[in-house]
Amino acid sequence: MHLTRVVPTILLALVASACSETSSDALHTGPHTDAAPSFAHNAVGDGEFGTTGGWADGKTVEFFYRKDFFCRQPPASGADSQCELGEEPTIAPRGGKIPVLYVMTPLGFRPDESTLQCPEVGACINHPNTIDLSRIFGAGTENAPLPAHSHIVEGPGTLKGASAGWWEIEVVGVTSQDVWNEVVAGKSLKRVRELQTAGVGITDDIPTNLYLFFGVRP
Repeated sequence: MHLTRVVPTILLALVASACSETSSDALHTGPHTDAAPSFAHNAVGDGEFGTTGGWADGKTVEFFYRKDFFCRQPPASGADSQCELGEEPTIAPRGGKIPVLYVMTPLGFRPDESTLQCPEVGACINHPNTIDLSRIFGAGTENAPLPAHSHIVEGPGTLKGASAGWWEIEVVGVTSQDVWNEVVAGKSLKRVRELQTAGVGITDDIPTNLYLFFGVRP
C-alpha cells in the first residue's frame, strides 16, 4: 500500500465547518438506519451473502460478499467496529500483498442515489456500521455511521471476474458535484488520478485499517 498523501485544503475547510455541528450525522447526508444488522460486528468468519455494484476500468461490475469485514487495532479507534480513517493499518487479515478498493465518498452534498453503490448511511452488506473519522474530522466523530459511497477497483483480471478475497480500503473524498459526475462517468481509477492531479473538488487517498472480502463479477 502506498504512503498517505496530504488531504487538500478544500477538505480541511469542509472539516472545520463540519466539526462545528454537534452531531456526526451532519457529515453524512442521506438515509440512515438505527437498526444494527447482523453484519455489524467485526469478524473474519462467514458473513451475509449479497452484492453491491462497483466500477472497474470504465465498466460497472458486481461485488459478491460472503465474509464479514476486518478491522483490528492499532491504530486506536473509538468506533464500535474498531475501524479507523486516516492511519495506515498495522494488522491485516492475511499475509502478502492485498489489492486496494477505493471508496469514493461524497462530502458535503448528496449525489443522485443511482450513483451510490452503498446508498444507506451506516448499513451496507458486510461493511462496518461505524468508523472513527476523528483523525480527519476531529472530536465528536469517533463513532460515526459509515458514509454512503461507491467503489472503484482495478488490476489484472478484474473485468474477467476476480476470485473472492480480501481488499484493503482507501477512501477518496469528493467535495464537488461536478467532480462526482466526472468520477461516475469515468468509472475508473485512471480518471480519479486525473482529477486528483487537477487538485480541485477531490482529496488524495486516505488510508484506513478496514478490509472487505468480496469477489468481482463482470
